Amino acid sequence: MTTTSKHPLRIADIAVPGPFAGPLSYRVEADQAPVPGSRCLVPLRSRQVVGVVTGVRPAGTDDSDTLKSIIQVLDEQPLLSPDVLQLARWVSRYYLYDAHPAYMLAFPATLRAGEAAELNDEPRLELTVAGEHLDPYQLKGQRQREALAELQSLHKSSLACTPALLRARGVERAHWKGLIDKRLLKQRTAELKPATPEGALRQEALTLNSDQAAALKALPTEGFSVQLLEGVTGSGKTEVYLQAMQRTLARRKRVLVLVPEIGLTPQTLDRFQQRFQDSLVALHSGMTDKQRNNAWLRARAGEASIILGTRSAVLTPIPDLGLIVVDEEHDASYKQQDTLRYHARDLAIYRARLLNIPVVLGSATPSLESLHNARQGRYLHQILQQRASGQHRARLETIDMRQQKHEHGVSERLLHRVREHLNGGNQVLLFLNRRGYAPSWFCRQCGWMSDCPFCDARLTYHRGRHQMLCHHCGHQERPQPQCPDCGSTDLTPLGAGTERAEEALTAWFPDTPIIRFDRDSVANARDLEQQLARAHADGPAILVGTQMLAKGHHFERVTLVGIIDMDAGLFSADFRARERMGQLLVQVSGRSGRGERAGEVVLQTYHPDHPFFTPLLMQDYPTFATQLLAERQRSGLPPYGFLACLRSDSAYPQRAEQLLKEMATRLLAEAGIRVFGPLPALLSRRAGKHRFTLLVQSDHRSRLHSALQPLVADYPRQQRHLTWHLDIDPIDLM
Repeated sequence: MTTTSKHPLRIADIAVPGPFAGPLSYRVEADQAPVPGSRCLVPLRSRQVVGVVTGVRPAGTDDSDTLKSIIQVLDEQPLLSPDVLQLARWVSRYYLYDAHPAYMLAFPATLRAGEAAELNDEPRLELTVAGEHLDPYQLKGQRQREALAELQSLHKSSLACTPALLRARGVERAHWKGLIDKRLLKQRTAELKPATPEGALRQEALTLNSDQAAALKALPTEGFSVQLLEGVTGSGKTEVYLQAMQRTLARRKRVLVLVPEIGLTPQTLDRFQQRFQDSLVALHSGMTDKQRNNAWLRARAGEASIILGTRSAVLTPIPDLGLIVVDEEHDASYKQQDTLRYHARDLAIYRARLLNIPVVLGSATPSLESLHNARQGRYLHQILQQRASGQHRARLETIDMRQQKHEHGVSERLLHRVREHLNGGNQVLLFLNRRGYAPSWFCRQCGWMSDCPFCDARLTYHRGRHQMLCHHCGHQERPQPQCPDCGSTDLTPLGAGTERAEEALTAWFPDTPIIRFDRDSVANARDLEQQLARAHADGPAILVGTQMLAKGHHFERVTLVGIIDMDAGLFSADFRARERMGQLLVQVSGRSGRGERAGEVVLQTYHPDHPFFTPLLMQDYPTFATQLLAERQRSGLPPYGFLACLRSDSAYPQRAEQLLKEMATRLLAEAGIRVFGPLPALLSRRAGKHRFTLLVQSDHRSRLHSALQPLVADYPRQQRHLTWHLDIDPIDLM
């Protein structure tokens, strides 16, 4: 008689979709081997869902025998590294959000959907030795002769051959498939091949000036540290990054570099490729699902030594990570503004702490939070005060618009300065942070303006498509031919956007290229590359656009920057508006005079004597930041206090407001908690929903979290005719 030993019962803790603060428990069958960081297909109510294994343990006395079993283990090996698992767990706890989205944030879309963790590259086609040397005319079929001739031509050119490349050259699958049967061609599937970082250079590093050398020397090569690298625009922060990266790669460690926008990815990628022989991959939202899947798998496998990405790349599993760089750390794009509202800069710092490695935060205009931490000694603080090229910073002047004639928002004086710079063979950049043709459609007789039917906002007129468009909810309609209030047909666009500015500039300067940068003219990375190529071409040109132009671009021949309108930020109800406005002014101004020629910046304003502008016109961002920090300290706002924002949305305003009133009553009973509201949001109606906000403030982060946790547990985020969400450390109060 034989006996079989009973397999000891094991339990897997798995993060699954739903309002669950932590993972759920599932039974592991004897033939299953889930590991933390792998994905599983599991039952959840009447569905089958993809979950992430966070832990596996022996069954305890408290584990129920009625636990459901895992349906299928999708990964034999963990896809998420231990540090990414810890980081995801922290994200869920800190931002008081469901566990599953925090873990799934680390995966590309294909893996979130449960697809196999395999490269989706097309197979490579390689000639055999016989195929290399056979005369194509020895083959009978004409198509096969043509296919072999094309393959031999590609082989001599050392080009990697794929079915897609052959199709582009007129060779279809049926034409080359027979060559495989004749053993003249072989098909090889793509494989992941880990590579060891080396730090070998294609291009010699530049000589650092004294500020740059001091900043590089101060950056530790090992151990956790946060260095704030504050440098005026054009001071060579990127060269400091590059040389810090080279040190890390030479130690056989990998580097993660975060940039705020996909628009910066191509030029940064080019610069890294020009400098380093080590392989690199990019991860950003402009990639297809297939491209992102392949890049993510290469990063995870260690095939790439440098990983360059936008916000969500901070959760990419990377073996032997030795350095994290966060470029333009102040940029609001690092904060996710829907669902799980995390800040990639803060995740980068926490991940560096977990791995005990350095992280560099770079900016010409550091966020007040980072600047405060540096001044308090929590961060290392290095300042680059001189431009790397040796050029002086651009000269700033204001134009009092109350004293100037102007057309389409451009004053006579600014127009005169534009002509002077163009006549000198230079380029001009005009900044207007308002896309479209005009921000309003206006009746001359009674003053009526076209509003969005679903938002408390004006419709913007886009002349190119002859549409009125809401930039908040996406609603579109044709312009009204007749005023609905007075019946007049005397309707006209009011104000100026980038489209109207482009039209006016084309009329004023018919022989000068006008290159527009906004979300309408630059819809994807390819459009951006084309516009940048035009901007870098020889000859005078005018670049006109939104803040897309302000972020990190190097226009060597721009000698004049004209800021057409920036007054709106002076009077915003958002306490962060002036910080953002100051940062934008400095960043835009920094595009001028980056080459050999001196630069000039002209600011049009109706408030030239406003004290806000005084330190900025003296190009003294540190003093400007100090003034804002003093204001924040008096009011207990970040970084001196801690803030959370509760927002509710409903088609019925009473329901949205009532929910926040209930929450406010509960929060006011907590010690050390201050509550403001509920109040209508700054944009009080959006996409047909009425919106209310409740600001919660505390001097202690732990008290703030303790007060908010019961609300998250007791109030479902999705209710009938009502949704609400929580934003920890909000940066936008819209």
